[in-house]
Amino acid sequence: MLAISDSSPLIWLAKIGKISLLKKLYREVYIPQEVYNEVIIMGLNEGFTDALVLKDCIDKGWIKIKTLDDKQTESCQMIMEHAHELHLGEAQAIILAQTNNVLLLMDESCGRAFAETWGLKVHGTLYVILRSLREAIINKEEAREAMYALVEKGFRIEPSLITWVLREIQNY
Repeated sequence: MLAISDSSPLIWLAKIGKISLLKKLYREVYIPQEVYNEVIIMGLNEGFTDALVLKDCIDKGWIKIKTLDDKQTESCQMIMEHAHELHLGEAQAIILAQTNNVLLLMDESCGRAFAETWGLKVHGTLYVILRSLREAIINKEEAREAMYALVEKGFRIEPSLITWVLREIQNY
């Protein structure tokens, strides 16, 4: 199974040392050019260590950059004109997921809501952790540690959602 990812799941999973979960779950992850620019180019310029981790994944070939064709670029521009709260990377990821009919990995609520109105299946960083637990890629303790690490690193999440996810982990 393939997935298209926006910046956020990549960054957060890299920050907590769990980027390999994506490879184990999806084998290949595609990112649009703008996500590459945000995560790698800007990340390296800012000195973020997660950018180095993600560049290594690209160099190893399991995270791949996908360029939009002219029709996709035009669709992306239409999205940007009508949904001002979306960033270019989010719009490109939505277009690629829609065009290829694959899962979209995205954390931002506005982008997720927009993608879902297009009928896309959208999941985020927390889903990756829970699915990894369900598929026995990680155990309960690793899942719990990943959740705590996300919060410690500044992942924005409502307390009620943290409670729900930790309960899901415990009940698994």
